[in-house]
Amino acid sequence: MSQSGAYPPTPPLLAAPWQRKFLRRRGQGRGGGSTHASGADSLFRKLSGRSPGGTKLSPSLGQTERCPEPHGQDLLPDMGRPKLLPLLLLLVQTCVPASWSLQCLLCGRTGKCQVEECAHGQDLCRTTTLRIWEGGEELEVVERGCAHPEKSNRTMSYRTGTQIITLTEALCATDLCNRPSPGRTSTFPRTRSRYLECVSCASSDLSCERGWDQSLQCRSPTEQCVEVVTHRSLEGSPRDEHHTRGCGNLPGCPGPAGFHNHHTFHFLQCCNTTKCNGGSVVELQNLPLNGLQCYSCEGNSTHGCSSEETSLTACQGPMNQCLEATGTNGLGNPIYTVRGCATPSWCQSLHVAEAFSLTHLNVSCCTGTGCNHPVQDHQPRMGGAPRPGPAHLSLTTTLLITARLWGGTLLWT
Repeated sequence: MSQSGAYPPTPPLLAAPWQRKFLRRRGQGRGGGSTHASGADSLFRKLSGRSPGGTKLSPSLGQTERCPEPHGQDLLPDMGRPKLLPLLLLLVQTCVPASWSLQCLLCGRTGKCQVEECAHGQDLCRTTTLRIWEGGEELEVVERGCAHPEKSNRTMSYRTGTQIITLTEALCATDLCNRPSPGRTSTFPRTRSRYLECVSCASSDLSCERGWDQSLQCRSPTEQCVEVVTHRSLEGSPRDEHHTRGCGNLPGCPGPAGFHNHHTFHFLQCCNTTKCNGGSVVELQNLPLNGLQCYSCEGNSTHGCSSEETSLTACQGPMNQCLEATGTNGLGNPIYTVRGCATPSWCQSLHVAEAFSLTHLNVSCCTGTGCNHPVQDHQPRMGGAPRPGPAHLSLTTTLLITARLWGGTLLWT
């Protein structure tokens, strides 16, 4: 059974009554897990890299904004009037790019598809797919749209209970290149070739926490064994799989790639030998102190990252840089700030954008204790100018990210 549609709200992952019934009937793993769908849902959001953002929709291919035409008398100035060539150049500069924007197919929650004119800074089209297999039956959810240029193709698969969940994101860079291929059929994940075999588990059925590891055969020679960790304690944070192990091809591999502060822990590591991702799951409290202390907070200047709410945290494991990132998480919202300890790979905007769903990011890192305090500018920080983030960017809540898968974890790291 294969069903294709748009990405529904959370919860539940799948809105149709028969789909909810399918998940209730099929979602009872050894942990009695009824949270399988919501965990995959959160990872799917990360992978798709969605955030509130401005994109212009075109009801038909080729439709773009039209710029006002100047009146003829304005083009021929009198002798005593200044020439309007600079004004014309400005008109061309501001209006022509709109007609050159990348166009992608947008398939959202309504189930209908239309042409989307991508916003500035979004130079790729994406196809984000979540599939659930169980007992020979398949359920599929597909979302299409625009993506920021830092994203890359990614995949992740894992087991939870008796289900196999696969998340993929494919990117391309030409107009409407994310249209579905005609006649495509999906098949149950049986592989003819022998690729890497990995340990697989998920927190949705507590199999990772209880050591109930299963075996999972990777479906591509590019996939590695992965372990993704996502913990967020802030109220209103997306619900993620805390621990996920399986097969994947994620940005951030081989890692380790990670970030932590008082509220959040993101971690990704990858390896390429048989079942190399087994053993005890990674827990922040078990990672050794590395001697660095960084300021920690998440929020804006009045709630979350005020001076009273910003304090030092002891850095652990490979997270040996102090990070400060600022961006926006919605139209009209105040600047959102994230501070904490990070691996060097997190000093690039991709992981931060996808893990925290931020756009218009400015990320900087430094290596001295307390160097990411908002009033401390005595040490130069590594970082670039603000860049547009994903018009999302979730594995957050991605994966994959989970790389986390989405970026950070499944769609995220």
